[in-house]
Amino acid sequence: MEFTYEIISETNINIRFIYGGEWFTFNLFQRDEQWVLHPFDSSLIRNKDMSRLVIADLIQHRPFQVMLAKEGIMISELNTSIPLGQQSEPEMEYEELPRIRRGSDRIFDEQPPSSDSGTVDIERLIAENDLGDLIGMELKLIESRQNMYNQILHRMFMADLGPTDPEFQKIQQIVKSYGEAKSRLLAIQ
Repeated sequence: MEFTYEIISETNINIRFIYGGEWFTFNLFQRDEQWVLHPFDSSLIRNKDMSRLVIADLIQHRPFQVMLAKEGIMISELNTSIPLGQQSEPEMEYEELPRIRRGSDRIFDEQPPSSDSGTVDIERLIAENDLGDLIGMELKLIESRQNMYNQILHRMFMADLGPTDPEFQKIQQIVKSYGEAKSRLLAIQ
């Protein structure tokens, strides 16, 4: 088998693909309502030319195209973190996230900022929103948290942590949990 994939969540898919007799790992994730294909192998990240070759072959691979179709991802709308065309194209920018320290009990160097309002006016919330609005608010919150953890996974990989690292696996479980919570909320709607 030259191609395998694992659906981590509704917005995150891990992909393995054989090119030239070697396995290469990719992450396909949704960011700002766009699907982005990103190589997980440091050899591809360091060598943009090789990365372009492997990604171009993967995109033409029929089982990959079928997987995209099954997941409702249009191949024409697929983006890559490594530009496939001209070398002058800018690479994808990632939001600035807290640094990750290897071997630490804490994942973040700093705590995320707390919200401005510590309490919620329940009476006002009920008066101004119906159940659909409340579920919509929760879905937005879950999606933003899931996107943040997907970005943390990317940063962990860039720091030479990968799917075999226990902290990496725990962050993947968080992403998967948010995906399951999103599915459950959508079922209530």
